[in-house]
Amino acid sequence: MSRLLLLEANDNRRWVGSRVGPKIHVLPIALLGLAGFAKSVAPDVDVKVVETSLMAPDDETLAFIIAQYNPTWIGVRSISLFVEEVRRVVRVARSVTSAPTILGGPIATALKTLNFAEIPELDYAAVQEGEPVLAELLKGTALQEIPGVYSRGASGIIANRPAPPPRILDALPRPDLQLVDLDSYAHHLSYAYNQRRQGVLVTSRGCPYSCTYCFQISEAPVRLQSAERVLDDIRSMVEEFDVHDFYVIDDIFNVNRKRAMAIFRELAELNLSARLYFVNGLRVDLCDEEFVDAMVLAGTVWVTYAIESAHPRIQALVKKKLDLEHARRIINYTQRQGIVVNVNTMFGFPTETPDEAQVTLDYLGSLDHPSLLPYHFNLRGYPGCEIVDQAEESGWNREAFLNTGFSSYGDLPAGSPTFSRHAMMEHMLQFHQRYGLANRQHLDYSVRTLRHIGYSERELCDMYTVLQNRPIASVADLLGERRDQPSPQWA
Repeated sequence: MSRLLLLEANDNRRWVGSRVGPKIHVLPIALLGLAGFAKSVAPDVDVKVVETSLMAPDDETLAFIIAQYNPTWIGVRSISLFVEEVRRVVRVARSVTSAPTILGGPIATALKTLNFAEIPELDYAAVQEGEPVLAELLKGTALQEIPGVYSRGASGIIANRPAPPPRILDALPRPDLQLVDLDSYAHHLSYAYNQRRQGVLVTSRGCPYSCTYCFQISEAPVRLQSAERVLDDIRSMVEEFDVHDFYVIDDIFNVNRKRAMAIFRELAELNLSARLYFVNGLRVDLCDEEFVDAMVLAGTVWVTYAIESAHPRIQALVKKKLDLEHARRIINYTQRQGIVVNVNTMFGFPTETPDEAQVTLDYLGSLDHPSLLPYHFNLRGYPGCEIVDQAEESGWNREAFLNTGFSSYGDLPAGSPTFSRHAMMEHMLQFHQRYGLANRQHLDYSVRTLRHIGYSERELCDMYTVLQNRPIASVADLLGERRDQPSPQWA
C-alpha cells in the first residue's frame, strides 16, 4: 500500500511572537483537503496528516513519526515565515527515509527556484495549487515530469510549466476531518483566539483585485463553491463532528453577493447553532446594512475588514481603492450589532511619510470603536508581489525588503527611506496608546464584546496572555492594571 505523509510545517512561536502559556493551533485545512482529494483519486492510498508544531515539535519525535509511518511520499506545506521549520522538517526527513519530499503551499509558489537555495536538502517543490500535482503523482508519473513541479537536477533546477488548477470547486471532495483529533485542537486557540471544535471554511479560491502588497498563489480566476455546497459542508460538520464554530479564511467571501446572501438566509433558517468568524475574507466596500443584518442573523460573531491605509495617495499606490466613507459607515454599523469587528491597517508603504501614516491612525479614531484586536501591522515584502518593485523604485534595498517576509508579525520595524525607524516606533506606540491593549477604555469594550458573543473566562485569559505576552490569571487581573505599571510587551 502506498502511504502519503502530509506535514504542515509551522512554528507557533514565530507566528504569534509569544513564548508564554497558550498556543495557537488551527486545523491544517489545506492538507486535509488534499488528503480527501488523494483518497478520491486513489482509494487504496493511506494518508496521514501531521502539524509539526503540535505533534512533532522536536527532531526525535518527528523522526519517529516518519520512520514508523514509512511513507512512500512526503508532502510539506508552509509559508515563508516558517522557512526555518521547513529546513528542519526536510533535514529530519532526509535523515530517516529515502522517500521523496515535496514542498508545497505559499512558500513554494513564492520562492520558486529560490526554495532550493533556502532549503539545501530539498529536491522537489510543487507550485500553485496542489490537486493536479497530487493526481499525477498518484497515477505513477515521475516527479520530474509532473506539471507544476520544480526539481533539483545534476545540471541545476528544472522548472516544469504550471499545472492547470481545479476549475469547479464543488467537484472536489470535502477535507478529511477524520485525520485530525478535533478534541486536541479544541484545547488550543483558534484563528479567533478561542478554544472550540474548529470548522475551517475555504469556500472560494482567488481574488479579482490587484492590491500590490498581496500574494496570489494561483494565476487562475476566482472560483466559488456553490451556496449549496457550502451549506452541505457546514451541515455535515455540525451533524457528523459536532462542530459549531466556523472560521472563514477565503480571500474574499463576499465577492459574489448573491451567493453570500443565499448562504446567510439558509443558515438562519436551518437553525444549526452555527457561529461564523470571518477572520479573513470580507471586502468592506461590498457590504451594506442589509448584508450585515443577514450575516449577523446567520450567526456571524466576528468580522475582519481591511482598510490598510486611510490616505488617498497610499490607497491609489497599492491599488486598494476603497470608498473610505462607505467603509466607515459599515464598520460603525457592524460594531453596533454587538459582534467583534477587527479593522486591519498597515504602515510603512513605499514612499509613505509619517504624516500620511498618521491619517490612518486618525481614521481609526473617527470610528465608533477602533479595531477590537490591535491589527496594525508593519508592511512585509513577499516575492511575486508588485509592491516589491514599488519599494525598490522608492529607494529600498530589494533584498532587505524581501527579507521582511521572513519576519514575525511581532518583529520591530526597520524603517524605510521616507519613514525612519524611530518615527515608525513612535507611530506604533501612538497606535497602542490610543487604540491598543494599553487603552483601558477600549480594553473594557473589547472584553464586554467578547463576553457577549460567548467567550469564557479561560478563553479571555488565554487570548490576552498571548496578545500581551505575559500571563493573565483572570479578567479582573487584565482590567485592573494600575496605570503606572510598565507597558505590556506587544505580541
